[in-house]
Formats: sequence, structure tokens, C-alpha cells
Amino acid sequence: MKPIDRFSYLKNNRVSQDTSSLVQCYLPIIGQEALSLYLYTISFWDNGRKEYLFSSILNHLNFGMDRLLKSLKILSAFNLLTLYQKGDTYQIVIHAPLSSQDFLEHPVYRRLLEKKIGDSAVEDLKVESADGEEIPVSLNQVFPDLAEQGSQEDLGLKKKVANDFDLDHFRQLMARDGLRFADEQSDVLNLFAIAEEKKWTWFETYQLAKSTAVSQVISTKRMREKIAQKPVSSDFSPKETTIIKEAKSKTALQFLAEIKQTRKGTITQTERDLLQQMAGLGLLDEVINIILLLTFNKVDSANINEKYAMKVANDYAYQKIHSAEEAVLRIRERGQKNQAQKSSKPSPTKSNVPKWSNPDYKNETSEETRLELERKKQELLARLEKGGD
Repeated sequence: MKPIDRFSYLKNNRVSQDTSSLVQCYLPIIGQEALSLYLYTISFWDNGRKEYLFSSILNHLNFGMDRLLKSLKILSAFNLLTLYQKGDTYQIVIHAPLSSQDFLEHPVYRRLLEKKIGDSAVEDLKVESADGEEIPVSLNQVFPDLAEQGSQEDLGLKKKVANDFDLDHFRQLMARDGLRFADEQSDVLNLFAIAEEKKWTWFETYQLAKSTAVSQVISTKRMREKIAQKPVSSDFSPKETTIIKEAKSKTALQFLAEIKQTRKGTITQTERDLLQQMAGLGLLDEVINIILLLTFNKVDSANINEKYAMKVANDYAYQKIHSAEEAVLRIRERGQKNQAQKSSKPSPTKSNVPKWSNPDYKNETSEETRLELERKKQELLARLEKGGD
């Protein structure tokens, strides 16, 4: 997108100019620049009559192009604006903001607002519940003809918040399974982002969170690692296939316990801490299991070489090794590289040719040593002469 590109507004897309919820709820999160851009679009909306240059927005708001793009992304993320592209032109669709009450019912938006202005300030924004019992009145009672077209719920008249993530049900399952957050505010935001990207329900997101948790603590980093897994096309040997299958079928603690058992050992506390550190890097259990196997194969011991294991773990995290298959391929490639280096090194051979015959030979004998050798040579010659007489 460039300042000389053109845009227009969607026809029949007028929205309310009530700014109370924008200032109360949206502003602390989206910032002044994004709010200014939203108010600009509402004020200059012309029912799609003509096209404008983006430079007109830059000039009016005193923006640079980078700030405009950032503000557009923020407004799109909060479903306040949608930008469509068709060839070299763009179209802006404006959406009405949620009411303050609906905003605070959205668990992720509420978390973001709490992070910005604090829990007590958010609590002050809540609308108090009415006293007494609600007297329900359905549309079917007022308009009997609606009964033939379906129930009120079927007609979609039940209010739902856009992009909702059922955090209450998510928490209920966490309590049932004994899971907890490491940092609730950031974890909730990351969970919501994952659900939105993958178009998952809260329950689908929970299943992945449960399967990748570390010591009953949800790890959104490991969730991302699991999502990033891709099929690996390679001809694995029967031995490699067995290793991969075993690595995928057990937790890191189970895998380590089995290795220790074959070596008549038990898991130490430092080894438990090591598993936690590797999981903290975001590595999945199946990758950690390959690292454990590799490390134990390096030494004939019942104890793991912790420094070597962490060195490999850091390397795998940096190289973005997401699965046991990728870890096995990494080991195979490293082995082939080492073998090639060994075979390319010429073995040193001993020459029978004396050094002094080399034209580049440099005599580094000291003067003192040379005189001593000369003296011994003269003594030897003198004895030979006497023997000859």
C-alpha cells in the first residue's frame, strides 16, 4: 500500500458516532492514533460516492505511512474496520464498536483492558445487574406470524459477542484436570489468538493445551510447536522408525524412567529439573525423548550428561525442530557430516627422506651445539687415525 493508492467507503455502511465505549474501553488498548483513524473514517464517510488517496488521511492526521498501516491492523484486529483490496484500489468497511457492557463480556478484550488500566478501574465500568426477576416476553407473543418461521433462537436473535472465547468453560475443565496458568493474562491472550488463527472452538483449543502442558501448567509455547508440525517425507530405517514411534508414545518423564531402568538407575532431581528446562524452551516431549536417547548413547553411564543435553536442546530450539522425525533427521545429517569430514582427512605418513635434503630445510642448530658436534667429530677422526697407524 502506498500514499498514492486510492480507496473508497462501502455504500450504505453508516455506523453510530457514539464514542462513549470507544473512549471508555477501546482507547486504552488501541491507542490514540488508531482511535483517530477510526473517527476520521466515520467523519469522512460519504456512502461510497468517490475515491480518495491515502495521502489525504496522512495529511489530515499528520501520520506517516507506517503509522497508518499499524493503525489499520489494530482496528482490523478489533473488528472496527475491514480493508478490502481489488487491484490497485481499496475499500474501507466500518463496523460499529461494541457497547461497554458487551466489550466487558468479551473475556479477551476485558483481559487486555485490565492489563492497561487495572482490575478495579475495569470493575467500575461494569453495568450493575437489575434487581428482581426478569419477566420474559418473546417476539412470538407480539408477532404470532414468527412462530411459523422458527423460534427466536433459530432466528439468531440470541445475542452473542463476536470472536467469543468461552473462558469460563475453559477454566472449568482446567479445574477438573488440575491444570493452571503460568501467567493468566498473557496465556489467555495467546490461547485466544491460537483459537482465532486455527478457527477452533474453546474445547478444541483446550485439548491441545492439555496435551502440551508441562507439570500441569499450560504452555502456549509448546502449543505453537505442536501446531507448527508438518509431515516429514523421508525413508527412515526400521531402527529409526522404532525410535520415532517410542518417542511419540511416551512423555519425557516416562521415556527417561525406562532408559534409567535399563541401566539400573533412578531419576535424580537434577534430571527432573533438566526436563523442565528443555520443556521451557518450547520443545515437545517427543523431541526431548530423542535428545535423551542421543545423550545416553554418548556415554556409558546411568546418569545423563546434563550439559550436553542442554547444548543439544538449545540447538534444536534454535533450529526449530518440531517433531521426533525432524530430530532423527538432524542426528542423521550430523552423523553423515562427521563421517565425510573423517574420510576427507588424509592420514599422516612418515617419510624416509631426511629433512636436510629438503631444499627449504632450515638449520636451526645453535652455535654452541654446532661447536660441540664439531669437537666430537674431530675426536672421532683422531681415534680413527691412531687405529690406522
